[in-house]
Amino acid sequence: MEETPSYTGHLLPPEPSTTDLRLACTDYSAICRANIAAVADRFEQREDYPFIDTKLDLKTGRDFRADDPIRGRDAIYGWIQGRGLEALAGHATWLTQYDDLESQALAARLRAIAEPVLVSLRRMRAKNDGHLYFFMRPDGTPFALDDDGQPQNIPLDDNDASNFSDLFCAKGMIAGARLLADEAAEREAIDYAQRVSADLWARRFVSDQQPLDPTNPIAHVPGRFDHGPYMISLGTCALNAAIGDTQAIEEGLRLIDYELAYYANRNGRISDFSDGDFWESIDDKGAPYRDGEGRVLCDPGHSLEFVGLALKFTRAMRASGAGRPSQLRILEQHLTHMPAILRQNFANGFLPGPGGICKAFDLVTRQHLNTDMPWWSLPETIRAAALCWRESADAETQQACLQIWTACHNAFFTHFIRPEVHLMSIQTRCEDGSVSDSIPATADADPGYHTGLSLLDVIAAVNESVG
Repeated sequence: MEETPSYTGHLLPPEPSTTDLRLACTDYSAICRANIAAVADRFEQREDYPFIDTKLDLKTGRDFRADDPIRGRDAIYGWIQGRGLEALAGHATWLTQYDDLESQALAARLRAIAEPVLVSLRRMRAKNDGHLYFFMRPDGTPFALDDDGQPQNIPLDDNDASNFSDLFCAKGMIAGARLLADEAAEREAIDYAQRVSADLWARRFVSDQQPLDPTNPIAHVPGRFDHGPYMISLGTCALNAAIGDTQAIEEGLRLIDYELAYYANRNGRISDFSDGDFWESIDDKGAPYRDGEGRVLCDPGHSLEFVGLALKFTRAMRASGAGRPSQLRILEQHLTHMPAILRQNFANGFLPGPGGICKAFDLVTRQHLNTDMPWWSLPETIRAAALCWRESADAETQQACLQIWTACHNAFFTHFIRPEVHLMSIQTRCEDGSVSDSIPATADADPGYHTGLSLLDVIAAVNESVG
């Protein structure tokens, strides 16, 4: 029988041993269980609400007002439903490896929740001619915020370009349908993901994110192309590569190649930048996008998330045994660049004083542009560092990975985790260490996606390496 772990808050020493890594993973397991159990508890409280509900204030633990236009239950975030469905599937699959009754019961609860959430997303997508959106009402009606911040219904139709909600939800629907062994829903979800991919490569993809944080402008800029959707698509490819999907393997390699070719500073491509620098956007000629002040924006968290997802895809591709020898050689070449990207973007973004990773860094002036520190970049970087550590045979690289892992682990545990609120995390902190009211993307709390799925990958890597 597996004993359910308790959270200890164990911090890593400067040179963590294998025992320290095992202790860290015990806490990661406790966090994942507590987070996803809270998602299950909240879902089961309302039989008439077939959506993942993480609408709570992480500072107080109290629910948001039901009538709040962006925080209440009538504001369904497409991002959260897609991410949450993927998290339900990932955690349920993980829990099935344990034979204790508590783990098996929680896995069964997650499967039971995944079914109505999947049904809801399919219903809402059908209502909107094949699309989902950042903000939707429970009946599926999409809405956006006007200039006064008030919700206004908007139309969606088949001719609209794919957006981030489509990307997150297609990925989540694949995972959910596969968990439930629903072949029809899985085929629909794979077709959905292929449509998103086609729009992405045709440069038709658009952001549906709504402006909820004045310090993080998200307005569409013609001629600027962000790397984010390519990076997130690696998660879709990892899901499908894991079952030997050769098209997903080809697509994943293409995504990594594209990101390295256009968004990474390799082999002295830009002499004024450092090796491993990674910019957020390119212009229509494929050069780093420069804003009106000549700055080149880096979001260090996104860059580090890319490393983690590229390595997640790597593990899925290898484990499937479906990669051709030529593809494996290409993959190995791509992997040689990951340690430099990991180290440089951690150096660009990590603020050791307050303990967190900044939201924006200028690669030209080497100055931080936005020192808000969202929670999600820490578990994403823990995954990137752990998988890079697992991948590397070089002692110096392994040591650097462990140092990054340690810094992010300790910052995450010391400043973000809320033991009294289901071991969930404060969303954003300021450079002075205070808790920020800024909304990093959605007002809804993480449903086990950034934190849970990242830490589950770390647990797997450590178990493989040290037992």
